[in-house]
Amino acid sequence: MTLKTRTAHAALALALAAGLYAAAAEAQPGRPAPAVETAAASLRSLAPTLTATGQVQSRSGADMAAGTNGPLDWVAEPGTEVKKGEVIARLDTGEIRLQRAEQAARVTRGEITLRQSERELERLRASGTAVSRFQLDQAENTRDLARSDLDIARATLRQTDDRLARGEVRAPFAGVVSERLRRTGEEVNRGDVIARLTDAQHLEVRLFLPLRHVRAIAPGSTVRLLVAPDRVAEGRVRAIVPVGDARTQSFETLIDLPANEPGLSVGRALQVSLPLEAATETLAVPRDAVVIRTDGLAVYVVREGKVVRVPVTTGLSEGDWVAVQGTLKPQESVVVRGAETLHDGDPVKVIGERRTWTTGSAGNKGLSQP
Repeated sequence: MTLKTRTAHAALALALAAGLYAAAAEAQPGRPAPAVETAAASLRSLAPTLTATGQVQSRSGADMAAGTNGPLDWVAEPGTEVKKGEVIARLDTGEIRLQRAEQAARVTRGEITLRQSERELERLRASGTAVSRFQLDQAENTRDLARSDLDIARATLRQTDDRLARGEVRAPFAGVVSERLRRTGEEVNRGDVIARLTDAQHLEVRLFLPLRHVRAIAPGSTVRLLVAPDRVAEGRVRAIVPVGDARTQSFETLIDLPANEPGLSVGRALQVSLPLEAATETLAVPRDAVVIRTDGLAVYVVREGKVVRVPVTTGLSEGDWVAVQGTLKPQESVVVRGAETLHDGDPVKVIGERRTWTTGSAGNKGLSQP
């Protein structure tokens, strides 16, 4: 092939490439607009936070012990839910009942003896001068001794009734039997732990914080709790134990959890977001809206069916939100999905608006449409 022929072929190839490029350029305006998902920028109160891990525990937990001696007749299964006052365990009290029957008979005998001594004293007093003072004193002493014996017998009977009542171990609060340590048929003594009862409704978080972070909160402060990947609840600091651990230089902090919050259980590790400074109101967008490129950070705002690239600088962040500064207004729709391939001025098709999480008055994070 001659040089002239090769030059002609190269020119033809360049012409074909130019034609294909022109055809692609002409077809570009007619391509389908990319589908995106948006969310609204909003003014939010953000504060620098510290994330710590605490453990969920029950505010009310008790080791249920036997109130008297004897063999166990019945113990509730672990996982049994009980109300306040319901029986958790029952001891065989047959021997105690026999003792009670004997003591009840002694009480009856004492009542008879007391009535007999009182009648004898009344008879002697009615005899007038025919009875000596010594006989009257002796009759009065006999009556007083009979009354004292009756009081002792009644007190002994009440003690036995108390032992019978202690033969049933009752729940001091509503909860669930979390562990059974002794089983039916085992001989137990008074004070032996039979089962453990846990209040699964009233929970708290226990965590240890260094002194520099404890100073940022106080009893009554509100903190955020990551209950699930997509759900945040609010807890209230109930107490900060003012005695630190000498080895770790940390202080125990107790945080009350909202009642009936799903997904919480005793023993679970829970992330707690603690404020380090006072919150300030600032314009914020979801983290997914911030696009990172070599020329800087930006968000894409949807205006009249097209996207406008707005350079921003980021600031404080809290959860899924990050503070931004730029020519962005509250309630403007920013692209949170599909922004990776967008360019300034591209037409887009909004297929959905992401519902954002907001904290309600009850403290549980709920869905709201911006």
